[in-house]
Amino acid sequence: MGREQPTPTVRPSCKKPDPNVACDTRPVLSAYLTRTSRWRAGGGAIGWLAAGAFTSGSGGYHYFLGVAGYLAGALVAEVGASLPAPEGRRQASLVVRRPSERLTWGARWGPVLIVATLGVHTWIYQAWSTAGRDRVPPSQVILALAGIGLATAVLWLSCRFVVLRARPVRAADLGAADDAIRASSLQTIGGASLALMCMAALDVMWAMMLALDAPEPANWIMNALGFAMVPAALYSWFGIRTRPRPAPKVAA
Repeated sequence: MGREQPTPTVRPSCKKPDPNVACDTRPVLSAYLTRTSRWRAGGGAIGWLAAGAFTSGSGGYHYFLGVAGYLAGALVAEVGASLPAPEGRRQASLVVRRPSERLTWGARWGPVLIVATLGVHTWIYQAWSTAGRDRVPPSQVILALAGIGLATAVLWLSCRFVVLRARPVRAADLGAADDAIRASSLQTIGGASLALMCMAALDVMWAMMLALDAPEPANWIMNALGFAMVPAALYSWFGIRTRPRPAPKVAA
């Protein structure tokens, strides 16, 4: 008969990794979910209240600043989102980690599609706009583009921060928990950023539609592009934000 292998015991944390000790990841994930949900909810509430205090009370600004506050809270929560480092020597990972591998298709290409849609919409507006009609202030378009650019920068910089955050050698199950935390963080930030971009684009596109009655089919195209931002924002918030992509599998 072969020698019996010791049965791994379970403990709630793994400060000293041991091959015969399995880590219970529930406390780790529970602490992460509690901390991040508080920061996100708090940021969203502050943004919503700020919209009521500093704007004219339009519902659009409430949603816009609410999402912006939520995104700010998510970013603050990521500062301490990594798992506690165990004692012992660190080793470099042989797996190349890229932000694009941890994001869904919508999160990766969403900013490009939003900018392209706004560009086509603006071109149609400029082609048929006349001097006798009320024109959309160029500052409104510039502000929308600046907001989209800022949200895109936040998305990609935060993704690089989350993906490249140090990961010390640890038990395999805590490593899986760390991957789950990173995937959840990336999709949350990505979905909130895209929702914010869609709302910024919709604001200026709506102003263009109200200021111009272009001939068909240009008018139909403008309306289709503008109203497309509504389901895109909803999908970003309720789809991309809540659907983490699993970490890529690599051969041992």
